[in-house]
Amino acid sequence: MEWQSPDEPRRTRVLIIGGGFAGVYTAFALQKELDNEPVDVAIVNRENFFVFYPLMSDIISGAIETSSILNPIRLVAPNATLYVGEVSAIDIDEQRVDVRLGLYGSYHEPRPLYYDHLVIALGGVPSTRFIPGMAENAFDVQRLSNAFALRNHLIDTLEQADIETNPVEKRRLLTFVVVGGGANGVEVVGEMNDMLVEVTDRYKHIERDDIRVVLIHAGPRLIPDLPQSLGDFAEHLLRDKGVEIMLNERVSRIEPDRVFIEGKDPIDTSTIVGSVGVSPNPLVTALPLEQNKKGQIKANRTLNVPGRSNIWALGDNAEVLDEHTGKPYPQTAQHAVREARTVAHNIVATIRGEPLKPITYKTKGQLVALGHRSAVALVMGVKLSGFPAWWVWRSYYLLQIPRWDKRLRVMFDWTLDLVFPPELTQLKVGQPTPSMRPDPAPAPEKAEAR
Repeated sequence: MEWQSPDEPRRTRVLIIGGGFAGVYTAFALQKELDNEPVDVAIVNRENFFVFYPLMSDIISGAIETSSILNPIRLVAPNATLYVGEVSAIDIDEQRVDVRLGLYGSYHEPRPLYYDHLVIALGGVPSTRFIPGMAENAFDVQRLSNAFALRNHLIDTLEQADIETNPVEKRRLLTFVVVGGGANGVEVVGEMNDMLVEVTDRYKHIERDDIRVVLIHAGPRLIPDLPQSLGDFAEHLLRDKGVEIMLNERVSRIEPDRVFIEGKDPIDTSTIVGSVGVSPNPLVTALPLEQNKKGQIKANRTLNVPGRSNIWALGDNAEVLDEHTGKPYPQTAQHAVREARTVAHNIVATIRGEPLKPITYKTKGQLVALGHRSAVALVMGVKLSGFPAWWVWRSYYLLQIPRWDKRLRVMFDWTLDLVFPPELTQLKVGQPTPSMRPDPAPAPEKAEAR
């Protein structure tokens, strides 16, 4: 399929930039909607797979194998052409996207890809600019490689602490700080704390009381998107597990081994995790399209960009109003999938000259795992907590995983996790640590773990 001759008679080209939930599910829905129309679909993504982000925290704890949450894009959307590379520029006037292709880490000069319809699903980047030093010194776990690196780092920290004879240094090694008490931060701290506490009996010189896990949140309660009673339940459960929770506290800056808090003594630590939300991709904020204060493209309820009938925006990039609440849809996986279906339907309707349909999806709720067979959930207006919420959490996301072979793998991993203690094998394969990372690169569609 040739995408480099914009003036020749040809098939209609739909170009999707971003291979997360929003992008891949748009391609998946398009192949269902298209009926022998002369349409070519292509996806541009940095990897040839997409990550099932709702289960990312289970990678950190080792509850499931990393490969279990990876789905090859070619299998999920087999009718689309996949370009594995990085988007370097978008020119909406020339209807062109420049993509850097090549072997991993060794990209060629940008290659132009022309389109008739552009689907912007690039996802976001961690909102680290508000806290000096966070980008350089904290694990952001917004990308699979960083989550995998965090797991390796946690194991390495335990290994070093077990043989450390200096009590001050040992205390620093065994202090773990998570910044951000939203849904993602709570899931990460829950899984991380369970893993650290459960494996201490394998280390001769580490006691459970030596482990210090701190969650710092700028707001008055955890998980502000959920009702207060569920946030309070999560707080009490985590405190009972030994997590130190600091509410209404703002981190002023972060150094490689220290977290500074306004009006408080700094915390010496060897592990800092940032979970402070995402901002739109810089490539998106640079586009000459109407945006909100966050930099998200203002899309109408058909997911079309006003004034640009061939540009569609969804997921983390877009502000799309929910007719039921009057507020923008949350940036979560369930909404990205429904937005993708609407985009696919409306692209095909545009090609056929049919009327567009607005998105009418009503949020089903939110699920947040707390580790060790407990969770909080708001489902269809019903509040759940503890084991029932955890069972709903696992059941729902298991059914959302594409392809039955992946579902069976996750089921098998979860079953083993119920019986056997966590594995502590390290795979040091050059994954980035905060000190090794350059400036944060654009992440794929985030699709938070809700």
